[in-house]
Amino acid sequence: MKTFTKKALGAAIASSSMMIAATAGAVNINHDGLGEVLIYPYYTVRAGQATLISVVNTTNIAKAVKVRIVEGKNTAEVLDFNLFLSAKDVWTAAIIADGDGAKIVTNDKSCTNPKIPSAGQPFRNTAYVGDAAALRTLDRTKEGYIELIEMATIFDDSADDVTHVDGVPACKLVSNAAVIANSTDYGPTSGGLFGAGSLIGNNMSTGYNATAIEGFGWAGGVTASGTLTPNLSGGTNTTAVVVDSPAAGTTRVVSAAFPTSLDAVSATIMHSVAMGEYAFGDGTFSTDWVITMPTKRPYVNGSGAPRAPFQRAWSTSAGTACVDVTLSSHDREERTATSTDDFSPLPPDGVNQLCYEANVISFGGLNSGASRVLSSVNAVGYNAYQTLPAAGGWAEVTFGNASTFVPALPALATSQTALVTSTGIGAPTTGPVTFFGLPAIGFSIVAATFSNATQNYNSSYNLNFKRSYSNPFLLRN
Repeated sequence: MKTFTKKALGAAIASSSMMIAATAGAVNINHDGLGEVLIYPYYTVRAGQATLISVVNTTNIAKAVKVRIVEGKNTAEVLDFNLFLSAKDVWTAAIIADGDGAKIVTNDKSCTNPKIPSAGQPFRNTAYVGDAAALRTLDRTKEGYIELIEMATIFDDSADDVTHVDGVPACKLVSNAAVIANSTDYGPTSGGLFGAGSLIGNNMSTGYNATAIEGFGWAGGVTASGTLTPNLSGGTNTTAVVVDSPAAGTTRVVSAAFPTSLDAVSATIMHSVAMGEYAFGDGTFSTDWVITMPTKRPYVNGSGAPRAPFQRAWSTSAGTACVDVTLSSHDREERTATSTDDFSPLPPDGVNQLCYEANVISFGGLNSGASRVLSSVNAVGYNAYQTLPAAGGWAEVTFGNASTFVPALPALATSQTALVTSTGIGAPTTGPVTFFGLPAIGFSIVAATFSNATQNYNSSYNLNFKRSYSNPFLLRN
């Protein structure tokens, strides 16, 4: 048996560090949670719930940030605005129900443009009025996800304007006109943001950390309020760096160049399988998984849609852009099933599908009424499993047909892999590589509901993912 020695471990770390350093400016996921872009994978105001969000500027430099709140079916904007964070600032807000739709409210003093009214700012359906009449309702704004994208750092008079004095910033220069007039006060992005979301209400409270992206490279400065940029298609960097461990004692760093920055962002979150635990049964436990595909919209909308890795274009009449998935589950006694589980609504071809940008898969929740993340987006029922002695286990969702994965991103450019095995460091290898699966992030929520409501609890966990590549230079001893 080969041993991964301390010397080899040090070499592995050095190799990975050199590889990442060599690709400075490449898009990557910061697993420490700090970045230029934050993705909050889910918000909801359904079933008496609200969603709290926060963002922290850990740096000593003020920043301008675009806040993009998008609905969950097709990532159509329901509200965008500019947020100005002073050094070491924290901004908080809540998304709550508002009549037929939702709105954002905040008591935070940090500057925004436009200023959020004291009664809150309702969400809008303007961006999806081209869909069928049944899809244009404000109800569609009740769930989705959130993107925060750093636009610029702020200096001099503009930084003074957004800096808190006795807890309150002046905010006198924060306007579209000031963005143009004081353009010399703005510099390049620098990252260092982290954030979190909390789902509260209806006897539940739980949360998640935002996914952080580094190296996005927005270079367009501070855009005026009322514009839809920046978005995840607007970065300047078209190279993605992904680090994973395909086998025991093996670290692989893949640096892949793509035609567009959107493709690079997609590659950083490209996964072939989502995995996690579930618990449900006897009216006490239920589990909900959130699987969000934040880059999906440009691939399924417009001329030439759909583009890989997505299979179907957005239908303005049906309100879907479905991708085929395979669902298998394993209870705590190692029993496996793949045929009794199905998503609703049932597709005509009988294939399990995820049809939206933000998908909620409910294990026993929507059917039993025990779910605390009730969603119109997607659900899967596990009633057939409630006769099993162990009402829980783990499940995996495979993105695409297992034998014919749709290539996520065509191998149009040179990609390279640095491989470290238990025998030492493999020389970097250059060649084409294709990423398989779907660009997805997500988390799960387990809810416990008892007759004594004071005993109720909710817990959140990150979902686990696998990656898959073509010709990935896996094991070279």
